[in-house]
Amino acid sequence: MSFGSRPGFTMEFANTDDKVVEKVWRDFVKQNFKGKLKKSKGEWTAAKVRSAVMGDDVFTIYSTIDKNGDKTGLNVWIDAGSYFLNRRDNPGRTQEMVRVLRQFYFDVRREAIGQELKNEENTLKDMESKQKKMAKDNEKSRSNIQSWESNIQKAKQEIVDNEKSQEANLVEQENQRRLLEETRQRLNNVESENF
Repeated sequence: MSFGSRPGFTMEFANTDDKVVEKVWRDFVKQNFKGKLKKSKGEWTAAKVRSAVMGDDVFTIYSTIDKNGDKTGLNVWIDAGSYFLNRRDNPGRTQEMVRVLRQFYFDVRREAIGQELKNEENTLKDMESKQKKMAKDNEKSRSNIQSWESNIQKAKQEIVDNEKSQEANLVEQENQRRLLEETRQRLNNVESENF
């Protein structure tokens, strides 16, 4: 710590983000010690705080939060004025502080697991949303297939109708050719007509 080596308390949190520990620690100090942590050179300090743990005495909390791989550590030092809280100088208050910090440990675990739960819920929501999108895409594809099948049936019928129309047209063309030939012959035979 900033004063060198002093007696203190150390806690480790496996698979817990240091931001979670920091947030919960700041709230915890505010609620339990009526203090506001301020950060200076990597060390958090809350001066002139009070707690039933320390009786009526005013004290200062120093703390650091360290990330080491998948573990986050919290180091806490309690400056009681003439000494830093430890088992030799004040075993009763030290034991009380251990109890309070145990509660903090549980708060951090609850927050970390709560965030994990929220992440899992968000993952499930994403999966459900993806499922709905896939179902909607599937329904759209089925609708497209029905529409295409209907268009195919319509086109097949149009082909049948067109082929019938072509046959009728060929017959009409043949009739028209005969009429045309008759009309040509009449034109050529105008002089042989009786008048």
